Parts: sequence; C-alpha cells; structure tokens
Amino acid sequence: MSSIIAKINELKVNFEKGQLIGVDVGLSSVKIALLGDAKKGKFRLEKFMTYPLSEAVVIEDEVQRPEEVVSAIEYILKEQKIQKKISCLGMSGPNTVTKRIQVPSGAKDEVEDNILWESEQYIPFGADDAEIGFSIVHEDGDVVDAIVGAVRVDIADSYINILKAAGLSTKVVDLNVFALSNMFESIVEDRIDEISDKGAVLIDFGAQYTTVIVYKNGAPVLTKEIGIGGVLLTEEIQRTMGVSYEEAEDLKINGDENGNLPEEIIELLESHLLKLTGELRKILNFYIAVGSSDQVKFMFMTGGSSRLPGIKEALLDLIDIEPEELDPFEAITVKGKFDEDELEEIRATGITAIGLAMRSA
Repeated sequence: MSSIIAKINELKVNFEKGQLIGVDVGLSSVKIALLGDAKKGKFRLEKFMTYPLSEAVVIEDEVQRPEEVVSAIEYILKEQKIQKKISCLGMSGPNTVTKRIQVPSGAKDEVEDNILWESEQYIPFGADDAEIGFSIVHEDGDVVDAIVGAVRVDIADSYINILKAAGLSTKVVDLNVFALSNMFESIVEDRIDEISDKGAVLIDFGAQYTTVIVYKNGAPVLTKEIGIGGVLLTEEIQRTMGVSYEEAEDLKINGDENGNLPEEIIELLESHLLKLTGELRKILNFYIAVGSSDQVKFMFMTGGSSRLPGIKEALLDLIDIEPEELDPFEAITVKGKFDEDELEEIRATGITAIGLAMRSA
C-alpha cells in the first residue's frame, strides 16, 4: 500500500505548477529560496534559508558526502515549513559552460541546428556528454545572436538524485550565471538600456569561485569563473593561525573578540585581494582585446566575500569604476518574517538562489 501511495504522490509532484524552489548547492552551504507569485510586477520572498556544509563535502563541484547535502535540504524544508516539492537546481563550475555566439538567420529548425552545431566546439567535456540549451538574444538582419548554456549530464544527474533523496523533484536545471544575470536585469530594470549599451561587469564573490560576467547588448557576452573564493582565504587563516575551519571563518568575517582583524589576517587578506584582482585584470583585458574596443562603464558586485575589508577599494583601483552592491530587494518584496541581520545576509549571499526561484513550472 505504501508503494502505491508513493507513486500517487510522485504523480502529484509531476503535475504541480507554480514557482519553483530555488536550490543553490555551494561549496560551503546550501541555500534555498521560495518566491510568491508576482504582485504589481514584483515577486515576494516568502522563504529563504542557508544551511552550512562542513569542510570537503563538495570538492570541485562533485559531492563527496551526499548524505550531508540531503540532510541540509531536508532540514531547511522542515524548518521553513516548505510544502512545495518542485525545484530549480542551479549548477556552476568546470562541468558547465556558457557562450555567446552568432549564427546565420533562417528557419527556426535551421537556426536551432546551427546554434547547437556551433556551440559543440566550446564544450570542453564533450557535446555527447552534455545537455545543451540556448536563448536567442536578438535577430539582426542575417545574424541571430544567442547565448548557450551546457552542463555535464552525469554531474547534473548526481545533484538531481540528491534533491530527489531529500524529497524534491527537479523541474529545471539552470546555470547560476544565468540566474545571476536574470536577477541583475530585474534589479537595474530602470537603467538596463543604458547599462546594456555601455556595458557592465558583474562580480559574484563566492566561496569556491569568483564569477565574472561581462554584460552588454542585452545579455552576458563573457562569463568566467576564477578558482579563487572566500574558502581559500579561510583555509589560509586556518593554517596560519592554527585554528579550526569554523574559527577561521569567524575570524575572517568578525575579527577577534574586539571586532578587529589581527595583523596576520590583514596580510593574508591583502595577498588574497592581490591575487584576485590580478585574475580579474586578465579577464577584462581579454574582453577588451577580443570582444570590444570599449571598456565597460559600470561595475556591480555581490557574494559573501564582497563584504571583505578593502575589496571595494581594490576594485576601484582595478578599472577606476565605483562598484555598486547588487540589492535583490530592489527587484523583489518581502513577505516572510526576516530580521535585519537575515535580510543583510540575503542581500550579500542570496541573489543566485533567488534568481533560481524566479523560474516556474
């Protein structure tokens, strides 16, 4: 009897409609967001929670201890009293790829075939092992401008199975860079035409990667993930100070008992920012060299490590543009009960999960 009930419940999930639960599984935490239907053009944030993962649960985008991720998702769903079971899973890292391409215009089937054929050469893990999707940005005369995303099937399946074990059905697999880009467009909606025309660089300072998006002419024209994230700094603090991973993370964020950063941590922070800005400079120089003779005119930042001391000044020195912090609450309203500390945390770390939660079934 129980197996019959399970099958019936599975059928119910398959037919469930509405907003999807945004699930962002990162190196250091699982983030889940749920939005209410848009009112007056704005979504409402109903549920959001972050659950930390212990060290080495996820390595190079592969989950080493799936049971811990399952437990984290189950805990969030129970704690937040989320009854919905349909989700949008976000993917990132070396097992994903994005590319802006142009192909000749023509019949719909011809354009689709051309996009898929052209995109295959940019997939490092092989087109036969990838699931490929695309979106047409615009069509101008004889040319179709499209943005392509691909994910390695076996890696995506491993995450889908984890969500299934936690009681969620994955309706959509999205790339985190697209979720971030969509949120960005919503946040700067009133200025999007000017920003799209002049170009912007978006930087998401995550735990494992620093994600860079150059946005121009209505969509990302360049995306790049740098293997320098906040966890790298935490590990350096851990080794230098001889403390646990958790203590190092607390020192990085909150300083010592007086709220001050010890001199050793300041030196590590300066070294970290130097490496990071060096990699950012390479990316922007590459974009200017091969993509456009014009530099970007806007810079936006988000992510947990965007709160590190000195990071704004380092970015300003990099390309002489004052960085703006992306605030998701300029695009959405809040329905759920959140205190100010929670809202501040969501501002810094929740944009990707919220962007995933904008998808619907």
